[in-house]
Amino acid sequence: MTEHLDMTVLSAFLDNELESDEYVRAKRHLDDCPSCRATLAELRAISQGLQAIACAPPPAELRERLDWLFDRQPTAPGWRRWLPRSLSAAASITLGLLIGNALPGQPEVKPADHNLLAVLGSSPPGALCAHPELCYLKVNSQ
Repeated sequence: MTEHLDMTVLSAFLDNELESDEYVRAKRHLDDCPSCRATLAELRAISQGLQAIACAPPPAELRERLDWLFDRQPTAPGWRRWLPRSLSAAASITLGLLIGNALPGQPEVKPADHNLLAVLGSSPPGALCAHPELCYLKVNSQ
């Protein structure tokens, strides 16, 4: 037996959203597989149950208010619509720059007068150095 159909394929099969060749493949599998048929029947029952739920219409005053809001034409000229948004964006950027400049800077790092382990040395990682003096880089401080 082949692999079972996943939920996305079963859901698309139920909604008639599969391509013709995928539909034929899924139909053949469903004819042979009782487990997938049972899952499809459960999905169909859930779908029918959700469609049977009655949805109360919104109150009349809400519908009237929404209609009024959507039908209302803007009376202000174009610049009056975009000006508040532009000023808000400019104020946000300015505030961000001011806060960024007020933060303390990074401390200055001065090179130390000691040997550092060579990160990109010639020996492979975890290997012991044949000559320990070659495994460390000498840092010249100026």
